[in-house]
Amino acid sequence: TNPQPYYRYESGTSMSAAAISGFMALIQDYFTNQFYQPFTPSPALLKAMTINGSRVTAGYDFQVNNSINYEGWGLPDLSNSIPNGITNLPAPNNINTLGPMCSTFFREQSPTNALATGDSETFTVNLNTNDFGEYLPLRVSVVWTDPPGDPVAALKLVNSLELVVTDLDNPTIVYYGNDIGAGQIYNTPEVASNAPIVDAINNVQNVFIQPFTLTQDNPDANYSVTVIGHQVNVNAVSQHTNNTVQDFALVISSGDMGEITDAMQVTDGG
Repeated sequence: TNPQPYYRYESGTSMSAAAISGFMALIQDYFTNQFYQPFTPSPALLKAMTINGSRVTAGYDFQVNNSINYEGWGLPDLSNSIPNGITNLPAPNNINTLGPMCSTFFREQSPTNALATGDSETFTVNLNTNDFGEYLPLRVSVVWTDPPGDPVAALKLVNSLELVVTDLDNPTIVYYGNDIGAGQIYNTPEVASNAPIVDAINNVQNVFIQPFTLTQDNPDANYSVTVIGHQVNVNAVSQHTNNTVQDFALVISSGDMGEITDAMQVTDGG
């Protein structure tokens, strides 16, 4: 029989939950069965990879109070979330030793990268422009599994981490997690000497930097990515019995579908 008359389009979490669960199952299958270092990804990493690989469709932007707010962080795309050229191996913090070039870099949550209040971890990103005519968009996503919040509290977030991306070619310019203007799909460049823009509501932090053509004067290709323990109130890592810390998953990517497998190089600055 032809089921066509009984199909229809609907929106809502009841429909999207099934689709995104299958999407994440495919990412998990990639890591457990195909990645060169098989492991089971954490929920935070699955979420970070899904969001980082999503793209907005025509007519949609990241304005929060939008009359059309169906997409969240965009339409998921598996070829962006697990593209060719993905790696979790950063370049060593040694200028004489080069690490792998990649299209996507990820850091799984771990007790070794857990942050207490005031702690931070920094990565350096060097974009490669030798093989193509423009700087591809730089996308950085940080996600963490927040401890349970108080149902009666106005602010549900327990542990606040903050994402800051600095333009190393022009250090007066910084980008803050989720600081995206109304009607925009890229983060707002802010002046580093001004007060920081802090998102103390969400356990997802994104910085999306738009591409720049090589014909521009002084195009910038070097950035630092810093995750800060802004306010960590409850211990989220059972292995740290004497500390109050929060771990996190990080994804950094440049380009779509891994078409440029050597789009960037990431160095772990510690």
